[in-house]
Amino acid sequence: MKKELIHTRKITVNCYETDAERLIVEGILLDERLFPFMIHAVNERREAGPMHHVALTMELSLPRMEILSLKTEMPVVPDAGCREIQQRMQKLTGRFIRPGFTNEVRDLLGKAEGCLHLTNLLLAMSSAAVQGLWTLVSRVREGKTPPLPKTDDSILLNSCYMWREGGPFEQKIRQRRMEPRGMRQS
Repeated sequence: MKKELIHTRKITVNCYETDAERLIVEGILLDERLFPFMIHAVNERREAGPMHHVALTMELSLPRMEILSLKTEMPVVPDAGCREIQQRMQKLTGRFIRPGFTNEVRDLLGKAEGCLHLTNLLLAMSSAAVQGLWTLVSRVREGKTPPLPKTDDSILLNSCYMWREGGPFEQKIRQRRMEPRGMRQS
């Protein structure tokens, strides 16, 4: 069977610690066509290269995971009209990344209310932001094991099989929180 690569999508998300109680999350979504192509909706032919190149920069408060700011860039889109959606992303300012965030994003920016590419990127970024938060609170500094974070674990509860309610990770964290301070292992 013939197999020819015709399209790639790359999503890159980076999380940055700041000197304030903030997490900066930067994301890029790049759709690339690997041969000359036609954009039928605008009756335009383009050479091989990007079809979509969109980027978001999100500033979050810690540990609450409140979206303090959201900057949108859309260097490459099928049509200039696509950029009209950028302001709508501001609907997320003041919202929290927490259980139910995915549905909230889809309600606010789904279908004709937003951009599927920005929505997909934002959802990848929100998941990565949770990883960024836990990376930050679990970071070993100067060889010292960090204490169990005071972060609200509900952001992870029922997010996967191991973090299911009553599952092994939830039980282990609950057990560690009940141990007297001197008994905790480093």
